[in-house]
Amino acid sequence: LISLLDDVKAAQGVRIFIGAETRLFSLSGSAVIAAPYMTGRQRVLGAIGVIGPTRLNYARVIPLVDYTARVLGRLLES
Repeated sequence: LISLLDDVKAAQGVRIFIGAETRLFSLSGSAVIAAPYMTGRQRVLGAIGVIGPTRLNYARVIPLVDYTARVLGRLLES
């Protein structure tokens, strides 16, 4: 899970990992939607994500993860 979040920290936006795409969730039928949160100077502070079933409501969860990562970055910067 830590290596998966390290991949997210290197990304510029929301990353989606579905079931068989990752060794971690290949047999569980799960998915991860994650995004890095960063300062205004684009310094990555961490990553936040949601773990759920592969039949997750992606249209709803992706914007929530993106918004939460942006707000968290702003809160931690101040």
